[in-house]
Amino acid sequence: MSMPPNKASQKNAIPYAEPAFSALELSAITWLDGFYQLEHLLAARAWAIRLSGSASPELKFAALVHDAERFFPGGPSSMPSDGFDNPDYLFVHSMRSADIVSEWLKKQTPACDVAFTQRVRALILRHEIGGNQEEDILQAADSLSFLETFDWLVVEWVHKGVYTFDQARAKLDWMVERIRIPDAVRAALPFYSRAVHRLEDAKDTEIDLKERRKFASSAKSLVGDVVEMSKGNEAQ
Repeated sequence: MSMPPNKASQKNAIPYAEPAFSALELSAITWLDGFYQLEHLLAARAWAIRLSGSASPELKFAALVHDAERFFPGGPSSMPSDGFDNPDYLFVHSMRSADIVSEWLKKQTPACDVAFTQRVRALILRHEIGGNQEEDILQAADSLSFLETFDWLVVEWVHKGVYTFDQARAKLDWMVERIRIPDAVRAALPFYSRAVHRLEDAKDTEIDLKERRKFASSAKSLVGDVVEMSKGNEAQ
């Protein structure tokens, strides 16, 4: 699994290009192209596969779209003072993502299997809190991906005054603490340490935050020409 943590590794890198994307997954990547969390979603899918050994199509797809609602205006807001585990915010966020993804799936051609849509919806609804084995895997994959790909985002929060250093550090702590799968906790710790180190150096960071956000949002940068090819196939 190769996720670019800095500019040097991003150059000429296409970290998520693979032939195993389903047609539906490619359509979803196209749908979310330009979303600053696209890299996070792709990494969550990769972690879900790694943690499960053989992820179901529903788990892979749910991981790929679990935060979709944040791409669309009108979502819930939360104050830093509420804490990152505020259940009111997490519930509304998960519900809105599930609703948006469910509506998108209903519009796909050919039509998605009803059981598939229902299971994807259930997984998205529980991606923040876990539940059964598959839901715990998705929650862990979400945390691992955040720690691996969003070290730049917590630095950006501090730079922009969105959160204080202590609040951003609390987010990193929470993303580890909520993981229920022991192997996932062990996998998360190196990413957590790196993210904390970069947060501590936030004022002197060498990360080009504007370019990093651009990279994290670009389907072409993250998966290569496969999305453009899928667009061409849909047009035929």
